Amino acid sequence: MMTRLSLPLRRISASDRMRLQALARSLTEQSHPLAAALSEELDRAELRDPDDIREGTVSLDGFVTYRIMGSEDSERRLLIHPEDQMWPPAEISMATPLGITLLGLSAGDRTPIIGTCLRNPPWIEVIAVGPAATGGLARRPTFSRGAPS
Repeated sequence: MMTRLSLPLRRISASDRMRLQALARSLTEQSHPLAAALSEELDRAELRDPDDIREGTVSLDGFVTYRIMGSEDSERRLLIHPEDQMWPPAEISMATPLGITLLGLSAGDRTPIIGTCLRNPPWIEVIAVGPAATGGLARRPTFSRGAPS
């Protein structure tokens, strides 16, 4: 059995972390079964300035090519916040086990899928990380409470 210490290091930006902590709080309020898994992975992640996150690291609004271990097929998807959903067949939501697992990993990382509740969860391998999606992404505005206007 894999221990927390042997899981791959995750690197995320402060802006992704803020957005995803708000998502984790919302999921907790809804008693969503993945709320704790998302919170734990955000706590475990290494926080970095966006310019200090190396190329090839999975982040929100970025493309990732991955493969479920044991399968010959790979898939390429856009990792999104669930509020940004536009084209589900091409996206992975952060409110899914796969989204939580992929965030902050780098090309070549392998890890079990988080939040599946399976005794022996399938493993995933990050094959490649593409550029972030730009232009045409319509995000809902994010407002922080208590911030001066």
